Amino acid sequence: MTLPDERTRNVLQAGAFLRQLAASQAVPKQVRQEAYRLLRHYPTVSDIEAIAEHEERLRTLTQSAFVRPYLTSQIEPDWFRGYPLGPHRL
Repeated sequence: MTLPDERTRNVLQAGAFLRQLAASQAVPKQVRQEAYRLLRHYPTVSDIEAIAEHEERLRTLTQSAFVRPYLTSQIEPDWFRGYPLGPHRL
């Protein structure tokens, strides 16, 4: 089972990876263009934080065991250690 922090980390790392592809002159132009196109609609750090905070509020309000968070708002800077351009932000 994937935990909310693992899921959040992987989504954000995928965005950071797309940023690196889009910026790298070492990859073909077509790949850079596709990475940039995908990033235009990719969730930003702020998007992920907002979704996670909404989920956390919903769980608190409902007090239901059936409401499980999908993401976490606790984003660790260490998640981007291998990504020099950092996460996808707008």
